[in-house]
Amino acid sequence: MKNLTTKLMIAAAVMAVAAGAAAAQTMKVDVPFAFRTANGTFEAGAYTVSMDNEAGTARIYQAHGNQHTWLLPTAHLAADNQSKAKLVFSCGADHCTLVQIWSGPHSAAYEFARPKTDRDEETSLVAIAVHR
Repeated sequence: MKNLTTKLMIAAAVMAVAAGAAAAQTMKVDVPFAFRTANGTFEAGAYTVSMDNEAGTARIYQAHGNQHTWLLPTAHLAADNQSKAKLVFSCGADHCTLVQIWSGPHSAAYEFARPKTDRDEETSLVAIAVHR
Protein backbone atom coordinates (compact mmCIF):
# COMPACT_ATOMS: atom_id res chain seq x y z
CA MET A 1 0.00 0.00 0.00
CA LYS A 2 2.85 2.35 0.84
CA ASN A 3 4.40 1.67 -2.60
CA LEU A 4 1.12 2.54 -4.36
CA THR A 5 0.79 5.80 -2.40
CA THR A 6 4.35 6.78 -3.33
CA LYS A 7 3.72 6.05 -7.01
CA LEU A 8 0.50 8.09 -6.98
CA MET A 9 2.27 11.04 -5.33
CA ILE A 10 5.05 10.92 -7.93
CA ALA A 11 2.51 10.76 -10.78
CA ALA A 12 0.62 13.75 -9.34
CA ALA A 13 3.86 15.75 -9.06
CA VAL A 14 4.82 14.96 -12.67
CA MET A 15 1.36 16.00 -13.89
CA ALA A 16 1.58 19.28 -11.94
CA VAL A 17 4.97 20.09 -13.49
CA ALA A 18 3.71 19.23 -16.98
CA ALA A 19 0.62 21.41 -16.52
CA GLY A 20 2.78 24.32 -15.37
CA ALA A 21 5.07 23.94 -18.38
CA ALA A 22 2.10 23.91 -20.75
CA ALA A 23 0.63 27.00 -19.08
CA ALA A 24 3.80 29.07 -19.49
CA GLN A 25 5.07 29.77 -23.00
CA THR A 26 8.44 31.38 -23.72
CA MET A 27 9.34 33.14 -26.96
CA LYS A 28 12.30 35.14 -28.24
CA VAL A 29 12.07 38.31 -30.31
CA ASP A 30 14.44 40.93 -31.74
CA VAL A 31 12.83 44.35 -31.57
CA PRO A 32 14.64 46.79 -33.90
CA PHE A 33 13.35 49.96 -32.19
CA ALA A 34 12.82 51.40 -28.71
CA PHE A 35 9.32 50.85 -27.31
CA ARG A 36 7.11 51.59 -24.34
CA THR A 37 4.92 49.50 -22.09
CA ALA A 38 2.67 50.60 -19.25
CA ASN A 39 5.65 50.02 -16.94
CA GLY A 40 8.46 51.82 -18.75
CA THR A 41 10.57 52.34 -21.84
CA PHE A 42 12.73 49.63 -23.40
CA GLU A 43 15.58 50.00 -25.85
CA ALA A 44 15.93 48.11 -29.13
CA GLY A 45 17.35 44.61 -28.73
CA ALA A 46 16.74 40.94 -28.09
CA TYR A 47 13.99 40.06 -25.62
CA THR A 48 12.42 36.98 -24.12
CA VAL A 49 8.67 37.00 -23.60
CA SER A 50 6.95 34.51 -21.33
CA MET A 51 3.22 34.21 -21.04
CA ASP A 52 1.57 32.62 -18.02
CA ASN A 53 -1.81 31.45 -19.27
CA GLU A 54 -3.08 30.45 -15.84
CA ALA A 55 -2.30 33.82 -14.25
CA GLY A 56 -3.13 35.75 -17.43
CA THR A 57 0.10 37.75 -17.35
CA ALA A 58 3.11 38.28 -19.57
CA ARG A 59 6.72 39.04 -18.69
CA ILE A 60 9.16 40.66 -21.06
CA TYR A 61 12.86 40.84 -20.29
CA GLN A 62 15.99 41.85 -22.11
CA ALA A 63 18.11 38.92 -23.26
CA HIS A 64 21.42 40.68 -22.52
CA GLY A 65 20.61 43.15 -19.80
CA ASN A 66 18.55 43.63 -16.73
CA GLN A 67 15.43 45.36 -18.05
CA HIS A 68 12.22 43.44 -17.43
CA THR A 69 8.59 43.97 -16.51
CA TRP A 70 5.37 42.10 -15.83
CA LEU A 71 2.45 43.10 -18.04
CA LEU A 72 -1.23 42.78 -17.19
CA PRO A 73 -3.47 42.59 -20.27
CA THR A 74 -6.61 44.65 -20.66
CA ALA A 75 -8.14 41.90 -22.82
CA HIS A 76 -7.61 38.29 -23.84
CA LEU A 77 -7.87 37.80 -27.60
CA ALA A 78 -9.11 34.70 -29.41
CA ALA A 79 -6.37 33.07 -31.50
CA ASP A 80 -7.39 30.80 -34.34
CA ASN A 81 -5.36 28.20 -36.25
CA GLN A 82 -3.96 30.93 -38.56
CA SER A 83 -2.61 33.10 -35.72
CA LYS A 84 1.16 33.55 -35.75
CA ALA A 85 3.37 34.19 -32.73
CA LYS A 86 4.15 37.92 -32.77
CA LEU A 87 4.41 41.15 -30.84
CA VAL A 88 2.31 44.03 -32.14
CA PHE A 89 3.29 47.66 -31.58
CA SER A 90 1.35 50.86 -32.14
CA CYS A 91 3.86 53.31 -33.62
CA GLY A 92 3.44 57.05 -33.90
CA ALA A 93 5.79 59.79 -35.09
CA ASP A 94 8.32 59.41 -32.28
CA HIS A 95 7.44 56.30 -30.26
CA CYS A 96 6.16 52.72 -30.38
CA THR A 97 4.10 51.02 -27.69
CA LEU A 98 3.63 47.27 -27.17
CA VAL A 99 -0.13 46.66 -27.58
CA GLN A 100 -0.49 42.91 -28.23
CA ILE A 101 1.33 39.61 -27.70
CA TRP A 102 0.27 36.54 -29.71
CA SER A 103 1.79 33.16 -28.82
CA GLY A 104 0.62 31.22 -31.91
CA PRO A 105 -2.25 29.13 -33.23
CA HIS A 106 -4.97 28.35 -30.67
CA SER A 107 -2.79 29.84 -27.90
CA ALA A 108 -3.02 32.80 -25.59
CA ALA A 109 -3.13 36.29 -27.04
CA TYR A 110 -3.15 39.41 -24.88
CA GLU A 111 -3.96 43.04 -25.57
CA PHE A 112 -2.51 45.91 -23.53
CA ALA A 113 -3.59 49.50 -23.04
CA ARG A 114 -2.88 51.77 -26.00
CA PRO A 115 -1.43 55.21 -25.41
CA LYS A 116 -3.58 58.26 -25.89
CA THR A 117 -2.62 60.10 -29.05
CA ASP A 118 -3.47 63.46 -30.55
CA ARG A 119 -6.29 63.35 -33.04
CA ASP A 120 -3.96 64.51 -35.79
CA GLU A 121 -1.21 62.01 -35.02
CA GLU A 122 -1.07 59.09 -37.40
CA THR A 123 -0.26 55.70 -35.93
CA SER A 124 0.32 52.35 -37.52
CA LEU A 125 0.52 48.80 -36.22
CA VAL A 126 3.85 47.02 -36.61
CA ALA A 127 4.07 43.24 -36.05
CA ILE A 128 7.38 41.56 -35.16
CA ALA A 129 7.52 37.76 -35.54
CA VAL A 130 8.81 35.79 -32.57
CA HIS A 131 10.59 32.45 -32.41
CA ARG A 132 10.74 29.80 -29.74
